[in-house]
Amino acid sequence: MVAVMPGDYQTGRESSMRADECLKSKTKGFPICTSSNLSTMIMCFKLLSLLLFITVSAHAEDLCKQPSPEEMAKAAGVNLPPLPWHVANVWWDFEKPVEHFASLEDDVTIDRDVPSDYNLYISPYCIAKINGLQFCGGIQTNINGWANKESRERVHRGKGGIFSHWSSDKTTPIGLDHVRTAATDCLVESAGYEGEFASVRRPYAWTKGTYSWCITKGATEGESTWFTCTIRDAKGSVHEVGSLRFEGSDFTFWEKHSAFVEVYSTSKIPKSGIPKVNVTFGWPRLNGQKVPLKKAHAYYPDKGGPDSPDCAWVKAEGENCVAEVGPIFKRDEAKRRHDLVFGSKPRTVSKISSKDATALVDTNDAVDLKEWGSKAGTLCVEWFPKIAALLPSEVFEAPKEVTLYFDPAMKGVAHAANGKITISAAIARAHPDDWDMVVHELTHVVQSYPAGGPGWLVEGIADYIRIVHFEPQAPRPKLTRLASYNDAYKTTAMFLEWIEKHHAAGLVVKLNAALRKGEYRDALWQQLTGKTVDELWKLFLETIPSKP
Repeated sequence: MVAVMPGDYQTGRESSMRADECLKSKTKGFPICTSSNLSTMIMCFKLLSLLLFITVSAHAEDLCKQPSPEEMAKAAGVNLPPLPWHVANVWWDFEKPVEHFASLEDDVTIDRDVPSDYNLYISPYCIAKINGLQFCGGIQTNINGWANKESRERVHRGKGGIFSHWSSDKTTPIGLDHVRTAATDCLVESAGYEGEFASVRRPYAWTKGTYSWCITKGATEGESTWFTCTIRDAKGSVHEVGSLRFEGSDFTFWEKHSAFVEVYSTSKIPKSGIPKVNVTFGWPRLNGQKVPLKKAHAYYPDKGGPDSPDCAWVKAEGENCVAEVGPIFKRDEAKRRHDLVFGSKPRTVSKISSKDATALVDTNDAVDLKEWGSKAGTLCVEWFPKIAALLPSEVFEAPKEVTLYFDPAMKGVAHAANGKITISAAIARAHPDDWDMVVHELTHVVQSYPAGGPGWLVEGIADYIRIVHFEPQAPRPKLTRLASYNDAYKTTAMFLEWIEKHHAAGLVVKLNAALRKGEYRDALWQQLTGKTVDELWKLFLETIPSKP
C-alpha cells in the first residue's frame, strides 16, 4: 500500500520508486491506494488542477476592463465631472418631420459583453419627440426602479431595457397611469429628478450582439395613445419592455433624432468604471423606412451637461455610427463637435398602397427579386384588412403598414417583427410560388401579440389563416397518431379547424383576443369548449386513421 499526497506529480519509474519509499517508511495518516492506481490518480490531480486554472482565468477575464476613471483622469491631467457622463452623443438632422408616426426602430450592435459591474446605458433614442412630447429608451447594465405601482422601494434587477416619457413641460408631474407593464418582473417609476417623467423598465439579459430597439404605436383610448417598446435580438426573438401613454391620436415625429452612450450612477454602484466597448448605431427607421438626412454629427459634452470626461470617439462606417469608448484623454476642442459623413444614402423602397393598407418593399440587397417583391407587396395590401377582420379584438386597431425586406444572408425562411417581414432571398428564388408563406408572416404582423404566449398556438393561428382562408384547396399534410397539438404550424391549424367545425365555432377569435391581451391560460380551452386541450386532441386523433 502507498500513501498519496496532493501535489505528488511523479509518474512512471519515479512514481514506482516513490511508492517503494512510502512502503518502507510505513507512512500513516493519509488515504491509501494500491500502487497500480497511483499513476491514474496523479493524472487526475493534474487534469483537475488544469481545469481549475482555465475556469478561474476565463471567469476573471473582463474585456471591458480599464484603469479606474480617477486613475485615467489623473494620468490625462483632467478633472472628473459628476455622474452621469454622456461619453458620446450622435445627432441626425432629417430633411423634414415625419407625419402620421407609427413606429421608430434602430439597430444597436455591442462588440463585447459588458458585465453588470458597470453602469452603462446605451440609448438609440436619447431625445425623441412626437407632437413635442419627449421620450427616451435603450438598454442598461443595471436597471432599477419600483417593483410595482404601489411600492416606492427601489430595487435593482441587473441588465434590462428602459422606456421613459416626459410631461409636455417637464415640470408637471406625470403619473403611473401613463405606464403599462409587460409582465410582473417590470419596474416602474414616476419622478422629477431629471424633469417630470414616467418610466417602465424590464429585465433582459443582453450581451454582445445586435439588437433592434423599437417603439410601436398601439391602441388609442379616448384622447391618448399607447406606444409599446420592444427589443428584438438577431434571431428574431422579441422581448417587450412595456408601454407608455401619450396624449393625442395622430403624431408627427420631429425633424431630429439622437442617441448616446452613458455611464451613470446607482445606489448599488455609486461610482462606475468606464467600460472599453464599441457600440454601433444603425440608421434610424421611421414607419419602417430609413429617413433621408440633411446631416449628422457627433458631440461630446463638457459644458452644460450631462458632461463627461473625454473617453470616446464616434465615426461613420457605411450607414452606421460607431462609438468607440476607451481610455480618458484630452480632446482637441476643434473636434468636440464634428460631422459624420456616411458612405451611402438611405435605401429606396417601393410603396404599394390602398385605402386600407400599405406595403413598403425593400429589394435593395436582392434586386433580382423586385418583381417578386412587388407581387408580395400587392398580396399584403390585399390581405392586410382581410386578416385584421378575421382576427379582431376589443380596443385593438390592427396595423396598416408592413415592410418587406429580402435578406440575401438569411439562413431561415422568414420572420416577422415590429411591422417588418424579413424573407430569405434564397427561399424566394427557390420557391417563387410560396405566397402562403407571405400570408403566414403577414398574420404575425396583424397578431401583434406581446411576448409570453405559447409559440405553438401563435404559429398555429397564423397557419390557420393560411390553410383555412388563404389556400383552402391546397393539400393538407397527412398526420399520424404520433403528432401533437403543440407541433405548431399546419398540425395545430388543422386541429383548430376541426374544433371550430365540431365543438366551438369562434374559438380562434377568442384565443386570438386572449393572446393579444396577454391573458392566455391553458384553462381557456375548458372554459371556451367544455373540454381541456388534451381531451380535444384525443378526440381529434380518433379522426386520424391508425394506419396511413
